[in-house]
Amino acid sequence: MKYLPLILIIFSLLHPKVILTEIMFNTASDENQDEFIEIYNNSDSIVDLTGWAIADNAETDLLIKYHGFTDMLLKPYSYCVIMDSSYYLNSTEYEDLIPDSVLRVMINDGSMGQYGLSNSYSETIKLFDPDSVLTDSVTYDYTIAEGYTWERSSYTEQLWQKSNVLRGTPGFKNSVMPLDTDLELYSIVKPAIIDPAGNNIFTVKVRNKGLSTISGLRINLSVNETFYNFVDYAGSLASNDSAFVDFTVFFDNSGTQELVFEAETENDSGLNNNSLTFSVFVPYIGRPFVLNEFMKNPAAGQCEYIEIYNISGEPVNIGDFGLTDEIKSSAVFFPDSLIAPESFIVMAKDTTIFTFPDVIRQNVFIASNLPALNNTYDKIFLLSKDGLTADSIYYDDMDDDAGRSIEKINPEFSSNDISNWHYCVDAGTPTLPNTVYQEPEDIGNSAHFKISPRTATPNGDGENDNLLISYQFDSSYIYLTMKIYNIKGQLISKPLNGDYRSSKDTFAWNCKDDNGMTADTGAYICLLKAKDDKGKAVELKEAFYIAK
Repeated sequence: MKYLPLILIIFSLLHPKVILTEIMFNTASDENQDEFIEIYNNSDSIVDLTGWAIADNAETDLLIKYHGFTDMLLKPYSYCVIMDSSYYLNSTEYEDLIPDSVLRVMINDGSMGQYGLSNSYSETIKLFDPDSVLTDSVTYDYTIAEGYTWERSSYTEQLWQKSNVLRGTPGFKNSVMPLDTDLELYSIVKPAIIDPAGNNIFTVKVRNKGLSTISGLRINLSVNETFYNFVDYAGSLASNDSAFVDFTVFFDNSGTQELVFEAETENDSGLNNNSLTFSVFVPYIGRPFVLNEFMKNPAAGQCEYIEIYNISGEPVNIGDFGLTDEIKSSAVFFPDSLIAPESFIVMAKDTTIFTFPDVIRQNVFIASNLPALNNTYDKIFLLSKDGLTADSIYYDDMDDDAGRSIEKINPEFSSNDISNWHYCVDAGTPTLPNTVYQEPEDIGNSAHFKISPRTATPNGDGENDNLLISYQFDSSYIYLTMKIYNIKGQLISKPLNGDYRSSKDTFAWNCKDDNGMTADTGAYICLLKAKDDKGKAVELKEAFYIAK
């Protein structure tokens, strides 16, 4: 018989009827009265808490009746919240949390433990029955964030973690404990490459975090806040089991798309983990924006800027694009904004951009971190959010003409060909049509080669300053040579001296010879030689005139 007390103590520790379930030791409100300890009757019998006590590392506090409660009887499978004795008259922190049906008790002292529960080191909280037998204990982690509690996640095991909710869950089931039915949308795996013109498979992982088996579930998908489709999973998921569900998505639009997946099943008790929001970037088909103008060497009172143009024919979110120089990691992205077709958008270094006349202010974005452009040579990249180059230009050997921007002759022309760019007639035209704009004549369906205008006037007034050379062939790639001869048959320029190009294009010749001098007034011949990808060669020529 002399070993009976020890046997009772061991049995009590291994199979406690009343257990610790939650500790609030670092309140976001008043430390003096808002600490609490929660216990739970994990048995089918009523437990009288009279004579029970709690302790920290240094002091033991007796549990006594709370104001307004006539007894200390803890019902089976029920919670009890142990309050600081000063809480009743000094705080209402938990009045909207603790259910009215939950038993409250308080300590017979002015603070939990010796000086309140520590926020600077971990303490061990102990629970004693009326015979001073230790029935349960836990050492909390003092490093968790202020306002959260140390919660038990299992009634049968010593598993504890930070609460999922601020202020904890005094008097009801812990936020970290499994629910009876709890379907969790766990993760989403997107395709390695998003196909803008085909189907894309997204794999959704769902998990049963609850205690009961789930039979049948549905996953809904919305794209940009519009319902898209659903998939039913007819199988069963036991507790802690997972399933993978495939979703086939065809994107109607390019750019950043927001996908919201939502899982649902009957009697789901935890709805805060049923949805996941996922953003993907759908590459653009074609070129939605192109580079159209840049100021590399501003005069006093001006600033550097880069202009782009919506060439797509439909509204496009400018937030999907950014600008940078050859150091691509320094890209500066535009803010989200729908840009109308045929609109000019400018990113400027500072507000002196508004000194230009007639600037459309809503089409200007100020970015002080816009990469600085070198005056003599540099690269400009227009990047999409997926890191791909939407458009670019490399310039060098250009005149250092301070205070004049460099404009593209036509937004449709290739940006990479420096011959398609020209100094602005004036200072610059941010957000406005370019002063050097020229429209090529239609080449027609049967012709291969056309130049316009028939008379070029390279006098710097912005009217027909350049000769536009258009061509089209059936092959995918063409090896081109283009030479300009004067009326005497003398070669003066080689705009293309053997170059592989696309099968259809228009580019500009600035009417300057190979020495950089403007050609004299007179008649000229443009000779084009083309060889297709099958080796077939053709030679074409057209006459034109240069006047001053």
